Amino acid sequence: MRSIASVSRALLCGLALSAGGCGKFQQARECATFVKTVNAWLASPAAEIAADASASSDPKQIAEQARKTAQHYTDLSKRLAALRVEAEDLAPRVTRYEQIADSAALALRDVADALDHGDLESARKKRVEFDTVAKREAPLVNEINAICR
Repeated sequence: MRSIASVSRALLCGLALSAGGCGKFQQARECATFVKTVNAWLASPAAEIAADASASSDPKQIAEQARKTAQHYTDLSKRLAALRVEAEDLAPRVTRYEQIADSAALALRDVADALDHGDLESARKKRVEFDTVAKREAPLVNEINAICR
């Protein structure tokens, strides 16, 4: 017959192992949901419209495209916020991704506003700001991929 102490130890060990496993399962589930959300956003019709933004040289059309693309980034930010990711390693990175989307949207709205006012130099600077924000995405994606393997 086992002693109560050995049964308790076995039970505590089992709970500790299952808790660690649950965290990994939660992270895997949240990773899959995150990837699905971003891929759906990338595949949406709005993404195709955003990709065609360089087709015009008319400032009014460029401003309109910038606003559409800004809205597309805002939609991504809202989708990411709705995920409610809690996995310790993933949550701060999803928050950073959300911040990149918000910053991109803001920069593009500023581009559009500057173009509306005929301020081409300010529009150019804001476009450079957008490009700088966009460059933060690839390293973050690499971090997320490392976590979500």
